[in-house]
Amino acid sequence: MTLSSQAPASRNPYAPSSASLRAGAVPRGPSTEVWRDHKTLVMVHEADLPDRCVKCNEPAALPSKPRRVYWHHWAVYLVLLLNILIYAIVAMIVRKKAVVAPGLCTRHKTRRAVALSIGWIGIASAFALMLLGLSASINPAFAALGVILLLFSLLELVIAGRIVYATRIDASYVYLKGCKPIFLDSLPQFPG
Repeated sequence: MTLSSQAPASRNPYAPSSASLRAGAVPRGPSTEVWRDHKTLVMVHEADLPDRCVKCNEPAALPSKPRRVYWHHWAVYLVLLLNILIYAIVAMIVRKKAVVAPGLCTRHKTRRAVALSIGWIGIASAFALMLLGLSASINPAFAALGVILLLFSLLELVIAGRIVYATRIDASYVYLKGCKPIFLDSLPQFPG
């Protein structure tokens, strides 16, 4: 092999391509894999959602964190009549999963973070109240107050933590609720 047939010395053959180094090399525009169906967002599995807030349709604060959503048929809840442990096992076996990355603007991300913080502080306070109520020298009413605070704090975490949720997942599509109408109105109508 002659010196003229070799690659120039300044080129590194192990370096990644320059296209992969450019931020945003592939522009993400409106996707033809995401639609609206009345109050429901319909998307193909693994499709990219538009880079807009699903609550107010403002530009999303990037990056949008991918999240797993799960769904199972409503009839699986009938297993709860037998036993909650059996329901948990059956639900984990039959559930379907999808990965979505819903966008949130800075304002909604901050609002969600504050709500989650309040929920976690409420849980810590609830356990402190329950311990105070169970001690011999303090009023037992604190324990009851702690249980009530724990229930409200858990509810706050569930509501604040959920951005979107699946109402159905099949082999082709993921159906999501939780997007506001202003975001859904910017999407094309579902052809299916």
